[in-house]
Amino acid sequence: MQRPALRARLAGAAPYAVVLAGAAYLYVNAGSFAALARPGELGPQFWPRAVLGLLMLVCGGAIVRAMILPPIAQAPFGAGSPSEDEDSARVEPAAHPYRLLGGVVLSAAYVAGMERLGFFLATALYLGLFMWLGRYRRPGVIVSASLIGSLAFVFVFMKIVYVSLPLGVAPFQAVSLAILALLGIR
Repeated sequence: MQRPALRARLAGAAPYAVVLAGAAYLYVNAGSFAALARPGELGPQFWPRAVLGLLMLVCGGAIVRAMILPPIAQAPFGAGSPSEDEDSARVEPAAHPYRLLGGVVLSAAYVAGMERLGFFLATALYLGLFMWLGRYRRPGVIVSASLIGSLAFVFVFMKIVYVSLPLGVAPFQAVSLAILALLGIR
């Protein structure tokens, strides 16, 4: 390899190597959580180590890719810029500050209402209203995606990750308990 090409490849791999080293350090330190584990359950070190292991795998792949593939050539400034005809034909995306504000308000209402409605109902409403706010207008898809998404979140958080989620207050709590029974979660 020529020296400039090797330098460019090493420069492309360097950020991934730094993240890989940091993840390896945290992976080793996450082992100290093992003292808190209960017999027969996943210990508190499992999920941090799983995420860090995946991060190290991705960084390793990115390092290999940066070292094997040629670096992306940078065109000189001004070269390859669009002509004035192409530039005038380009349409800028429209800004929608009210939809952005609506998303922020909807997210705050979701967090505030979760204790009262319960995780399942609050999440289903949030997902549906967020899709509607984003101008998606197929009600059947919105309802089914919201319900399936909420069921998936409840299943993953309560059955796999063992996170206790808010059930809500009556009458919403009855819906949450029925969903848990449907998914076989005690």
